[in-house]
Amino acid sequence: MDTQSVKQYYRKHQQAIIVAVSGLLYAAGWTLGYVSAFDTASASILILAAIVGGYDIAKTAYHEVTSRTLGIKTLVTLAAVGAIVIGSYWEAAAVVFLFALGSYLEGRTMRKTRNALEELLEMTPDTATVRRDGKQKEVSAREVEEGEIVIVKPGENIPVDGDVVEGESAVNQAPVTGESAPVHKADGDEVYAGTINQEGSLEVRTTGSGTDTTLQRIIQRVEEAQEAQSPTESLIDRFAKYYTPSVIALSIGAYVVTQNAILSLTLLVIGCPGALVIGPPVSIVSAIGNAARSGVLMKGGEHLERAGKIDLVAFDKTGTLTKGETAVADVTGFDAKAGDVLELAAIAEKKSEHHLGDAILEAAQDRPAAVTDGGAATGQADTNPALTEARSVPNPDDFDVVAGKGVIAHHDGREIVVGNRKLLDEREIKIPEEVGDYVREREERGETVVHIVRDGVVIGAIAMRDELREVAPGVVQELQDAGIETVMLTGDNERVAAAVAEEVGIDDYRAELLPEDKQTVIEEYRKDGHVVAMVGDGINDAPSLATADVGIAMGAAGTDTAIETADMALMADDLERIPYAVTLSKATRWNIYENVGLAVLTVSLLLAGVLTSYVTLALGMLVHEASVLAVILNGMRLLRY
Repeated sequence: MDTQSVKQYYRKHQQAIIVAVSGLLYAAGWTLGYVSAFDTASASILILAAIVGGYDIAKTAYHEVTSRTLGIKTLVTLAAVGAIVIGSYWEAAAVVFLFALGSYLEGRTMRKTRNALEELLEMTPDTATVRRDGKQKEVSAREVEEGEIVIVKPGENIPVDGDVVEGESAVNQAPVTGESAPVHKADGDEVYAGTINQEGSLEVRTTGSGTDTTLQRIIQRVEEAQEAQSPTESLIDRFAKYYTPSVIALSIGAYVVTQNAILSLTLLVIGCPGALVIGPPVSIVSAIGNAARSGVLMKGGEHLERAGKIDLVAFDKTGTLTKGETAVADVTGFDAKAGDVLELAAIAEKKSEHHLGDAILEAAQDRPAAVTDGGAATGQADTNPALTEARSVPNPDDFDVVAGKGVIAHHDGREIVVGNRKLLDEREIKIPEEVGDYVREREERGETVVHIVRDGVVIGAIAMRDELREVAPGVVQELQDAGIETVMLTGDNERVAAAVAEEVGIDDYRAELLPEDKQTVIEEYRKDGHVVAMVGDGINDAPSLATADVGIAMGAAGTDTAIETADMALMADDLERIPYAVTLSKATRWNIYENVGLAVLTVSLLLAGVLTSYVTLALGMLVHEASVLAVILNGMRLLRY
């Protein structure tokens, strides 16, 4: 092994080598003094052990003193130097070695905790097979350019973010979204770097590579979250700033009163707030790492701690409790053909970006079988030109959106209104009794109904249904079992909201809400003393997500905005992650309390032991380091939550 290799090895394992050498010298010096009369040699070896193990500690202590921020290493250095001055060489070596060993084990454990996402980094391959100039070529994954076609064979990890352009396969997305079951991918579907192609071959058009991938953004956000201090950590840091000088003052005072140097030095050692300082961070880091591997991205310790106090979860309905895949369930004409009703509605909604408008347009273009008349198939699907499959829907002459109510458009000299009862009432449009009966019957099924008005006359209605997620009732029940209230916030009317709330089993609901109304409701719950989590899609529900104590965005994979802005982001549209995230937050909060309690109890018992002469200098340091390791191991339990 050459000199350069030795230097690299030493730099990599410096702390472990120092601890090992210090420990060997300590053991040799103690043994020599115990079995022989070589007191001078024993003392020299023990002092050398203290110097080897304490050099880096003393350097840090010097910087602490010069920057007027006295810390744990200052206390240890003072204790070791003081022990050497009074001739207690064994105690000096013991204190330094035990502190160095504890710091090494603490560092290893914390690195293991902070590197909980390292396995995700390993999931992204270093190379990618791209098609360039008609040939397949292997290049670095970081060199793949946007728009290039990447070929992913069965069993390979996907190296880039992109859209499937050819082939179909089952893809394991667990590293990014936490989903346990593989997801079927075909033409047009999005895939993420770090996920695993399990079956067929895929060709993927690149949308992001290198550091510009969903997985890399997740890892970056998690690292930032782990570094950000929680309120408890900030409080303890402020406490330690005044606590350490107080311990030094107490030690000096004890020496002045008792003239017992060993007692004074022991107070310095047992006064180290190591377990108190390290306890909360290891809990926070473990929880954030665990959550990320399970497809839940937490923005930081502050939000994690706050989430531990949640007692009410508010759900958006569309796309959250439901699948967000609204489809036309029924088209009924009143004094008009169903085909004409659907055609007019599609024209009016063509430029709309609302999910209901998309469903109407899709039904008009591609789903003629959805058209009915009074709930029965019309049999006109093959003859009515309005229903020709994939036909082009004309553009409206003009178009206006009435937020939360519907749209108003003109086409071929006629006014078309598509909207709810509020919009019709606002425009003083009379709703015939038979239309009202139809709407009530459909809404009691949990469907959303819009009226179609031509030149001021209601000519039909379209009923649309967004299927509930199968897991929604179980998720709501799980939250309720944990003592958390649930509420649904929706823009749908009272009958639809009541039907959905009953089917899901939710505690309460608020209907006919505009986005700003949802925000007001959240504010009301907070004023009533609730700690509120709002679950939505991260974009449409932005005001209420921002107003809630904890905003939880669903389906954030690939959406950088949601990852940036949400307090918590569920990488997949997986409602079952919500009880997990909330209960993990509560478990983390209690874990922090346990660690703080253990630290305070240890210091209190050691202090009592010192004052009653039951605790020696070395024993005090041993128990202190044991308490540090105990809080670390307790915090690490959250990695397996």
